[in-house]
Amino acid sequence: MKSGDEKTSVWTLPNRLSLVRIVFIPAIIYLISRQEKLALLLACILFVIAGITDGLDGLIARRMSMKSRFGLYLDPIADKLLVSCVLIALSSYRTGEFGVPLWVTLIMVSREFLINGLRSFYAVGGDTLYSSFAGKLKTTLQIVGISCVLFSGSPYGAHFFQTAGLVLIYVALFFSLYSAYRYVYGVFQADAKR
Repeated sequence: MKSGDEKTSVWTLPNRLSLVRIVFIPAIIYLISRQEKLALLLACILFVIAGITDGLDGLIARRMSMKSRFGLYLDPIADKLLVSCVLIALSSYRTGEFGVPLWVTLIMVSREFLINGLRSFYAVGGDTLYSSFAGKLKTTLQIVGISCVLFSGSPYGAHFFQTAGLVLIYVALFFSLYSAYRYVYGVFQADAKR
């Protein structure tokens, strides 16, 4: 930390909202592990709140000029932690039709490791890899799809929500692979020009 301004920028409202997503993760995982309808409803509510903070933090950062270098890295890490942990839980506690297939989770989590690795590699040199539209769409689809799956296990859930959730997650998987390809392709193109 070099100055008071940098210290303050770490604790902006957008960064606090990103931290909320990380703090919610253990509670959501615990509720999923209970495998009770009411617990799954509470997990769904917490996950939806966490998902809303994903949209809010970026909106607030742009509208109120609260962008920070810390937030640039914290936001995608919070997204990836939230989605990856909940997908792993939904695969681990999969029963009958409820849950997410393990192969989908493994591909999505592997993709996140790849992209975070590339981001970290380029951050060392002072460069930044920004999220693409496909990457943002992938995250939105994942959040909505996971919310549907969680809701399907609640007292008010129905088979429709499980099916709709999986369809959205499969579409998110497509955009996940497509955006990963674009990232990797972009990295090789940038290296070739140097």
